[in-house]
Amino acid sequence: MTRLEDFIKPPLAVVCHDAGAANLIVEWLKDYTGDLRVCMEGPAKIIWEKHFPGGKLISINRVIKDSKTLLSGTGWGDLEHSARIQAKKRSIKNIAVIDHWTNYRERFIRDGNEELPDVIIVSDNYAYRLAKNFPPSTLVIELPNNYLQVEAKLASSERLRKCRVPIENILIITEPLRQKKKGKDTYLEFEAIEFLLNNLNKINISSRAVNILLRLHPSEPLVKYDNILKKYKDSVSKFHLSKNTHLYQDIAWADLVVGMNSFALVVALTANVPTMSILPPLSIDCILPYKEIMHLKDK
Repeated sequence: MTRLEDFIKPPLAVVCHDAGAANLIVEWLKDYTGDLRVCMEGPAKIIWEKHFPGGKLISINRVIKDSKTLLSGTGWGDLEHSARIQAKKRSIKNIAVIDHWTNYRERFIRDGNEELPDVIIVSDNYAYRLAKNFPPSTLVIELPNNYLQVEAKLASSERLRKCRVPIENILIITEPLRQKKKGKDTYLEFEAIEFLLNNLNKINISSRAVNILLRLHPSEPLVKYDNILKKYKDSVSKFHLSKNTHLYQDIAWADLVVGMNSFALVVALTANVPTMSILPPLSIDCILPYKEIMHLKDK
C-alpha cells in the first residue's frame, strides 16, 4: 500500500492552516517516525494540539530551514502558498494535499501567478481523476483517508440508538461559502439554512419534537448565525449551537445530517447516517461526488 513515507525525504516540514487538509495530514503523521518540523496556524493548530498535545510548533521560516521535503495544505490563505514558494527557492521537494473536489488549480494561484507542487496527494478515486488534469510534471498520488474512516467509526460506536424515522434530531453542518445567491444581498450559507428551515415540511420529521443542532465551521465566529438562531428558535423544539469538540459526537446524535459542500457530510454518509445537501434552487450545485446524498431542492 502507498504510504506517506514513500514520497518523503527527511527532515519533513509540515505547514497547514485550514482544517480540511490538517485532518488528513494529522492522521498520516500518527504513523510517521522520521524527523519532523511542524508549523500549524488557524484551525489546523487546534487540530494538531488535539491529536499531539505538547507537540512543538515552530514558525514558517524555521520549519522550512534545513528541511528536505515540504508537506502543506491547500487553503485559501497565504501561509501554505508562501511555504511552497520558499520550498521552491530552496529546491526542497514540494508536496501539497488537496482535501476536496473543487477549485484545484486555483488553490495554487496568487495574484495571477501559479506555483504548482512536485507532488499532489488526494484521498479518493474521484479526486484522483480530477487531479490528473494537472501537468505531467506534477505527480498525483492517492493515500488512504484515515481521517474519514476514524471519524465514521467513532460516530457509529458513539451512537446510542439507531437513526429515527420520522426524524427528531437534525445536525446542520455550516461552512463559509463566501458567495451570494443570485439576486440576493446575503451569503449563500445563510440562504441555505433558511431554505431548510422554511421547508421542513418536505422532510419526514417527527410531529412530537424536532431538535436542530448547528455545528460551526472552525473558521466561523460564534456569533455568525445568531440572527438565524433567534429568528427560528420557536419554529422547532430546540435550535442551538453545538458545544461538542468532536464531529463524530454530533453525527452520533443526529438522525439526519445536512449541509452544503462540507466534507463532514461524507463522514456522516460513511457512518450510515442519512445525509442531505440544503443548497437552494438557482444556486450552485453540490460538488460532493456521492449519489447517496439527498438534495432538498429535489423534494
